[in-house]
Amino acid sequence: MYKDTFRTLVKRLLKHISPKEKEQFLVDITKHLYETEWWEQADTIGITISRNIELDTDPIIQQAWKQNKAVVIPKCYPEDDHRMEFYQYTNKHELENVFLDLYEPKKDLNKLVQPQEIDLLIVPGLLFDYDGFRIGYGGGYYDRFLENFLNHKISLAMEQQLVKHIPRDQYDLPVDAIITEKSIYTI
Repeated sequence: MYKDTFRTLVKRLLKHISPKEKEQFLVDITKHLYETEWWEQADTIGITISRNIELDTDPIIQQAWKQNKAVVIPKCYPEDDHRMEFYQYTNKHELENVFLDLYEPKKDLNKLVQPQEIDLLIVPGLLFDYDGFRIGYGGGYYDRFLENFLNHKISLAMEQQLVKHIPRDQYDLPVDAIITEKSIYTI
């Protein structure tokens, strides 16, 4: 199967998981997340603003702020070789709707954060395997960013999003761990 087929199937699956179920999964996942050294030691967290079918990242962002952690979110540049930059995020007024339910920060060079300043990067995805590889939305933004990212990178997923193996391309890069409602899979 090609990655696009996997994307279509997983999106369909995610649409059929009720908001209440996703909320409970998120409670269990974040309980594991907040107990990790990665979270505890991080001063700056990189995370996306979740899309409608994904696990809600807002509670994670709120928890980071409560713990005086800086939160940075990505802005994608499709016209510039699918480059991605991270900007400090402090409130929803800093967001713009760039496509359907995708929200990104407005470009503000005063809030631009360099990759080495991000202590923990929470990498989104639709499907994951036990080797830390993922299928995202298909733009390749994270794989390009991860090429030069040296700090901790993890993903959060429901167990239904884990499979034994997904197809990989030569430029695909794994995360260090995947945290689910049941476990932390360290790669």
